Amino acid sequence: MTGRLKILFKVLQRRVQAGEGRDTVFTDYNLLTNAEKEEIVAALDAAETEKTTNV
Repeated sequence: MTGRLKILFKVLQRRVQAGEGRDTVFTDYNLLTNAEKEEIVAALDAAETEKTTNV
């Protein structure tokens, strides 16, 4: 993941944790390619899984 995507991942992660829907958040970032979106979604899923298994 590039530096730009890592920063965007953190922004998206915070917005989703604040209660916004993933699809709603992605509509604000319409310049992302499908591959970039998939990479971020995979990272978000992994972070959510990690968070739930560490509780």
